[in-house]
Amino acid sequence: MATPHKLAVPFPRGLSHAREVEFQPPTLGPLDPKKYPLAELSTPGALRQFTFDKSGQSVIFREVISYTNYALPLPDALGKRSGLNRHAHHSNASGELPEPFLAIAAELVSGKRRTRRQRRPNTRSSRGSSAEPSRATHSWNTKFDESPPATPDAGSGVDRKPLPKEWLRARKVAARQPSALSRSAKLTSDEPVDPILPISTTPPLVESDLETATTPEIEAFVRSHASLPSPSLSPITAAASLDNLSEEEQGDIDTDDVASIDIIQNLPKFETGAPEDTPEDVRSDMVDKIPEMLANFDSFPPQLQTYVMYQLLRRCQKPTLSLVADMVNPALKVDFLTALPVEMGLEVLKHLDVQSMCRAAQVSKKWRQIVDGNETYWRERLEREKFIMPEGEVERAVREGWGWQFSSGPNSCERNLSPEESLLGSFKSSTGVVKASSPSLRSSKRKAAPERSSRPAKRRKTKSVSNKDPEEPDWKKLFQEPTGPLTHASAAALAVPEPDVGLPSLRQLHLYKSLYQRHYSIRKAWMDPEAKPRHFAFRAHGRHVVTCLQFDKDKILTGSDDTKINVYSTSTGKLLRTLVGHDGGVWALQYDGNTLVSGSTDRSVRVWDINTGECTQVFHGHTSTVRCLVIVKPTVVGHTAKGVPIMMPKQPLIITGSRDSTLRVWKLPQAGDGMEATEDNDQPYFVRALNGHHQSVRAIAAHGDTLVSGSYDSTVRVWRISTGDVLHRLIGHTQKVYSVVLDTARNRCISGSMDNLVKVWSIETGQCIFNLEGHTSLVGLLDLGHERLVSAAADSTLRIWDPESGQCKGTLSAHTGAITCFQHDAHKVISGSDRTLKLWNLKSGECVKDLLTDLSGVWQVRFDERRCVAAVQRQESTYIEVLDFGAGRDGVPITERGIRKVVDIMGKEISESEDENEMTDTEEEDEVVPA
Repeated sequence: MATPHKLAVPFPRGLSHAREVEFQPPTLGPLDPKKYPLAELSTPGALRQFTFDKSGQSVIFREVISYTNYALPLPDALGKRSGLNRHAHHSNASGELPEPFLAIAAELVSGKRRTRRQRRPNTRSSRGSSAEPSRATHSWNTKFDESPPATPDAGSGVDRKPLPKEWLRARKVAARQPSALSRSAKLTSDEPVDPILPISTTPPLVESDLETATTPEIEAFVRSHASLPSPSLSPITAAASLDNLSEEEQGDIDTDDVASIDIIQNLPKFETGAPEDTPEDVRSDMVDKIPEMLANFDSFPPQLQTYVMYQLLRRCQKPTLSLVADMVNPALKVDFLTALPVEMGLEVLKHLDVQSMCRAAQVSKKWRQIVDGNETYWRERLEREKFIMPEGEVERAVREGWGWQFSSGPNSCERNLSPEESLLGSFKSSTGVVKASSPSLRSSKRKAAPERSSRPAKRRKTKSVSNKDPEEPDWKKLFQEPTGPLTHASAAALAVPEPDVGLPSLRQLHLYKSLYQRHYSIRKAWMDPEAKPRHFAFRAHGRHVVTCLQFDKDKILTGSDDTKINVYSTSTGKLLRTLVGHDGGVWALQYDGNTLVSGSTDRSVRVWDINTGECTQVFHGHTSTVRCLVIVKPTVVGHTAKGVPIMMPKQPLIITGSRDSTLRVWKLPQAGDGMEATEDNDQPYFVRALNGHHQSVRAIAAHGDTLVSGSYDSTVRVWRISTGDVLHRLIGHTQKVYSVVLDTARNRCISGSMDNLVKVWSIETGQCIFNLEGHTSLVGLLDLGHERLVSAAADSTLRIWDPESGQCKGTLSAHTGAITCFQHDAHKVISGSDRTLKLWNLKSGECVKDLLTDLSGVWQVRFDERRCVAAVQRQESTYIEVLDFGAGRDGVPITERGIRKVVDIMGKEISESEDENEMTDTEEEDEVVPA
């Protein structure tokens, strides 16, 4: 059994209070790396040398690194004589020993290396003599006048110089514990040489032995494998030298100094072979020594325990390492979220992205509770990723208990868990005829509510004297107060307390996380080629062209050249009302809240009440078609020296552009104004006219106090709205300007023209910054938003530009005709051409899918977060097509999605024959419409 080599010497001068312990781990033997993964690893640098205290004394532990894992360190003397330094026994980059080392090794083993110089006579006479060197001068870093010979020469006839005490002490210890080196030296010539053990030097040689050579096999093995320490430090030589000393000299050795290595003499002795090779009797003996080994291990300093544990792990097979890892890894994990205060944990989590937060929620129940209950974080994520929650959605989520549900997957939905819905379900099961909107049911529920209430009578009495509806639930009162995410969550807990959904152990309220999940799933459905939206269509405006279209979650407004403005239900397609009043085609419209403004070929501007369909104001003044208009609302454009925000314009305005080459500014009428517009010279809402263009004003854009207009006179003008002054007349286009947009973030404006160019202008200086070239035909449409500028042209392509640098990021080319309409956001582009409506991935430029096919034309397209509404022509008839990618989240079954259904003016599904009949009726109505 191989024994680790040990050596203890005083620490260098200046640190004499510390002891240095050097340890050379024994060889591991022929261990299979596949079974022992750590066997071939070298000791980490942190474990090769460390310091610890033993019995009040500092000890420096150092592992001796040798070429073959069992060589002792070279003394300085041998390093000097052989031309090597103290660390020359380390292998070089090629894994071989240096050539001078090999030469010396061969001579040492073969016995051919003689003493180079004679020793001086030993003048040491007695202990304590002045000639005796001190301990401090006998460290390895001390320079000796003479170095001990590589191999003691017994026949020289000259007295040998006395060895340093430290060396003698080391030899004495080595003699007591013979190592693998001494065992290998005892091999006879007819015994096979163990290839695992090194070849060591022999005991002191006599003169007749100097010419004896070793066998070629041994010499070759030594040259390639042997790691040779100083011969005088060899355990065999040390033992022999100790025997040759006189009793007085042996008595001079201070055995107390050797005790500094006792701390490692108790290290467990490792077998060089695999455990299964150990005989049964030895195994029993090893088992008996386990308590002693553990006791010794407990007495080790922590640093030494680490080193010993590393050496043990190197000798372990994979199953053992796996077991250790399974036990150690969980013990080292620190649940910082549980250890930290809740506020600090939330502060840490807010820096994670959504994917990391969802993974964190899977770590443990505690983490899930913290992540899901972080309402502020999920609310901020909704705003940061620009999810737009429709008005009333949060209240609906609170009322229906969305915050208790985990609804993931393409076919998942948010269910209605409200107590009213549960009552409705039980009522339906008994009658089978009552609808959710039945007034009688609502009345019965309100009457039954006090009986079911578990609140104290005093609280009910307080509620009855309130000024509010006595039957208004507590959650709604809480929700209506100035609230934030946490208050909304509290209201949700009151609205639907502890519903019976999911596992009880995981049931926890997570209101805004459920809202985020809902919106994220809807956005993901857009880009999924296999997603199936709810698709319905209805006829609109007969065979006429839809010139303008806008919509929200409640209504769809369309203007047509048939002089009408229609209002439809977004969810059903039902015709809600028709706004009649214009005498010519409607070419522009925009609404704000319940107020709609429209411009027509009859040269008038009309203001409508959408809810009633009544025309409240008529503005006259233009002498030709009103081609474009925009509603400008007050916006913060700066701050005063005292920090007061500057709002421009001072009140909401309407700006209209006409084919009469002028622009007009009007005040936006407010509800209850009571003023009537008459002739142009007596207009109570008219502000000013902007004159300067020489031809039709085709496009306008406004923000704050800045207005940009593009005209068929090939120029772009920048106006100050508050004064009507022209700031810049931008000249550069050679043909008609068809589109303009404002880049308020960079104080620029952008224009598209019939000359195939897109120009970027500086509003501050009026200079052209970029000419965006690439289109080969009329650039009729521009859309700027989400840090992307998209242009569409009659060359059937769309181009994506970086508005900062003007660099073209991509070209969308799959249409076969001129682009007639498009819209984009941060993720997608939807564009319409002659026969198709296509959906594009904005980042990759790929066409995801065709939303609509087999069309005769596409007039208009608009989309929001969940719906796409397009005005198209099919078989010479105009249809409004609605694609709802969020229907699945509302519980519409998969069988009802992905199928185009036609509905009538009442929103009811009809067959093809009924659709044809309706088309005939619509054509007859069109004949009586005034031109």
